[in-house]
Amino acid sequence: MQQSLVPGGSFVFSVEHPIYTALAAQDWVYGPQGEKLHWPVDNYHLEGLRQARFLDHDVVKYHRTVSTTVNALVEAGFCIARLSELQPTRDMLARHPAWQEEVRHPMFLLVAAVKN
Repeated sequence: MQQSLVPGGSFVFSVEHPIYTALAAQDWVYGPQGEKLHWPVDNYHLEGLRQARFLDHDVVKYHRTVSTTVNALVEAGFCIARLSELQPTRDMLARHPAWQEEVRHPMFLLVAAVKN
């Protein structure tokens, strides 16, 4: 990755937020009336392969913590320019009320890094 960029080159990427990949079940904890109580996070620091169900398909995901992702970039000679956990804006929420769930937990981790 680093060898492909000249000094000052940008590396921008997004990944599914690690709170999604920590627990393979990837579903809410529901209350007695079916209400969404909270998003479970377990085994967060246990990194590695996860077998998950996504859009009716079995998929393989690799869980990494935020610190592992960021530290790998720093160790590879990158400077972190920006991190975002993508919170819906008021405008997004007004147009699409279903996005309100995404205020409760981030879907993605977005990273912008610059090669030193």
